Amino acid sequence: MIKHYFIKAFFRNPYNYLLLLPVVVSLYGCPFSSPYKLDSEPSLYADESLVGKWATLIETRNGNQQPIKLIIGKINDNEYAIDFTGNLRELTAYTAIKDDTIKGKAFMSTVADRQFLNIEINGQTYISQVIYNNNTLSLLPLAERFTAKYIKSGNELRTAVEIHFRNRSKPLYDESFCLWKMVRVN
Repeated sequence: MIKHYFIKAFFRNPYNYLLLLPVVVSLYGCPFSSPYKLDSEPSLYADESLVGKWATLIETRNGNQQPIKLIIGKINDNEYAIDFTGNLRELTAYTAIKDDTIKGKAFMSTVADRQFLNIEINGQTYISQVIYNNNTLSLLPLAERFTAKYIKSGNELRTAVEIHFRNRSKPLYDESFCLWKMVRVN
């Protein structure tokens, strides 16, 4: 057991705060996930223009460029099958990865005149804004800190997202998980 005098001594040294900084940043930097969705049931039709294979390059923690591929298929009239493939070793702390792919399903919702995907992976829902423009696709997941409110239902989640996008000039995305300007590939 750590004695209280050790903890006090630890925080007296200002250099020890630098040791805690990576821990705080790693805990603070993950996309928003919830057991709730923006809509209880899919109601918007699946957009055929999103179906296909998309690719982009992301920057890893050590500064290297790495390709990521997003494969969007259609499950039914309202839902998508989504696969993220690539070298996803850095994501093993966030979700279970089988081989080199994260598999999930999603459906579209509209909140505050913006399109969002409710992406379900391993029982958790990730909310990502979808921007389809000039034959490029961007998926921008909301950051965990986009709201300080404790979300207890899908209606509260919808209200929190709506308030966030109506009141902020720059929405809080989890930049490390954003897939910007993906292009269609074979």
